Amino acid sequence: MDISLRPLTRGDIPGWADLLARIEKVDRTGEHYGAADLNEEMANPEVVVGKDFVGAFDGPGMVGYYSVLPRGEAEGHFIVHVEGSVLPARRGQGIGTLLVARMVERAACVRAEIHPDLPAKLTSAGLTSNLAQGDLLGSAGMRGERWTFVMRTPLHDLRPTQPVPDGYGLRTYDQSMADALRETHNRAFRDHPNFTPWSEITWKQIVTESRSFRPELSSVVVMDGFDEIVAFLQTAEFDADFDATGRREAYVGRIGTVQEHRGQGLATALLGYCLQAYRDAGYDEAALSVDSENPTGALGMYERAGFKVESRWTNYFLMVSPDPGFAPPH
Repeated sequence: MDISLRPLTRGDIPGWADLLARIEKVDRTGEHYGAADLNEEMANPEVVVGKDFVGAFDGPGMVGYYSVLPRGEAEGHFIVHVEGSVLPARRGQGIGTLLVARMVERAACVRAEIHPDLPAKLTSAGLTSNLAQGDLLGSAGMRGERWTFVMRTPLHDLRPTQPVPDGYGLRTYDQSMADALRETHNRAFRDHPNFTPWSEITWKQIVTESRSFRPELSSVVVMDGFDEIVAFLQTAEFDADFDATGRREAYVGRIGTVQEHRGQGLATALLGYCLQAYRDAGYDEAALSVDSENPTGALGMYERAGFKVESRWTNYFLMVSPDPGFAPPH
């Protein structure tokens, strides 16, 4: 095996997109990426192009990759998300072992460069049914600790909606709400296990300034007479999904209610309203993901709205200790 690893450049994006499409065809992850999506990932200001996206090549052909994304501080750890895969026809040849080792090594370097005073918590995710991937990550010390369910519902036969309760008003998202939406999201999820607060830079890159964001199909709830957001639903649409499946999917990227306003039915009203809006806008289906340890009973709410579990994903973690010689500045 004559495999070489090198950083990916924008010139590699067509080959990278082709690799991901070939992987999805076998693994059936339901995740699709086009060249524009990968170009946007490379534009993330919090990653280092030339270090954080790496491909495995056999001659000119890409046969695997890994990526590293620093996410920020949470619960006394510096969170770094890692992912990667190998062309199915080339699995079992040691390429994945090589990639995982380099991926973990790079993630540890990212922690040392950005937050050497904190232990790093490396995170990754994969289909629970992909036992080979679990074994590979496990060989590098990554352990599955939690699960995420991907859920889906068709939009042709929706359940009756519930109105927003008295004392609250529903508004369509507009650009002036961008940072308020981020702050509300961080407040709404701060009691969720392993939640990493979103920085302004990452929020803009991945949410409000992403090409997948659909502001006209995103809504917020405020109290009557106030502008403060107390609940929200953010919608995305991934063009690559339509290209691969021929179906328009509205993705509920984020939905939440701040703790003081839970139990009022705000999220249920938001979800029902947005599902109707998706149908009226011509979408075929809606999808979302939910953490198995979500403390708000979200899974039951989604089931009552007509969503059914499509796949189960395992969340993997690895702790990396701080540099032993690190001393905080005085």
